Amino acid sequence: MSTDIDWQHELDGSFGAGHDLPPGHYVAAGRTAVRRRRATAVVLVAAVVIGGGAAWASGQGSAVRGDAPVATEGPDGQREVTAPDDASQRLDERERRLERMRRQADRPDFLGEPATLDADGLVLAPGAGPVLERVENPMGYSRSQGQSLGIRVMFRGREKYSLLTRDVDGATSMGTNDATGDFAGWLAGRVASQRVIDGTADPAGPSVLESPDEWLSIGPDGGIESATPFVAVMEVREGADLVGSFATGSDRAGLARLQVTGMVQYVAWRVLAGDLEVVPAPGSFDSMTAFVAWAGEQYGSGEGMR
Repeated sequence: MSTDIDWQHELDGSFGAGHDLPPGHYVAAGRTAVRRRRATAVVLVAAVVIGGGAAWASGQGSAVRGDAPVATEGPDGQREVTAPDDASQRLDERERRLERMRRQADRPDFLGEPATLDADGLVLAPGAGPVLERVENPMGYSRSQGQSLGIRVMFRGREKYSLLTRDVDGATSMGTNDATGDFAGWLAGRVASQRVIDGTADPAGPSVLESPDEWLSIGPDGGIESATPFVAVMEVREGADLVGSFATGSDRAGLARLQVTGMVQYVAWRVLAGDLEVVPAPGSFDSMTAFVAWAGEQYGSGEGMR
């Protein structure tokens, strides 16, 4: 007896005896499925066309990005772009910021001085004023050279002397000191110093350093005054006790703080038989008080300042 199993026969027998269907049954079912899928596709295409047409008819859609320009069509058929309100506001704000920056850039820098010059003239710093006296164009500049102005002005509760200049390119300079001595003499000294800086100084100017006896003179009222435009009298103290032995035999004697060609210079002075003698001090001092103390010691010891 054979032990081989006919698996194909066993598998067919497990399904039982079903009813046989003709081939046309399966073909008809397949054709029905095809027609159903085609009908569904036609409906979907129609829906897309109708929806797209409605969007086009309503201005190509109502959802526009808020920050994007909106295109409109002019009468000539050309399209122009207009910005929405919020973009216009941002543009206005940027222009305002730029304008503020321009104003700040044009704001004068006083560098601690009471005033400066701009294209229109004098500009006072915060805390400056009133102007007690002004001298127009003490430098004698022509229009092509620039502007200059000398002023006596109150600044933060103290009186100041200032010489202000501005060249045609807008570069400025300010020279200021506390108000001591006469303003005219101080201004003359500052002008002389500025002319050296400008390169327009009188060639005779430097020679004044070699002749201190010509720095000062006695004015009509008996006061000690500048004798040259290159020297400004800043402060004068008179009294024989200030200079000890230097005052011996003199009619008058004292000390003074000057500006000579724009540089600070301390001197002792005395009047002998009507002639004014001036002796410059070597070195520099922090103040007139410091110079007075030093000069008293020098002349008290007999060494003097020479």
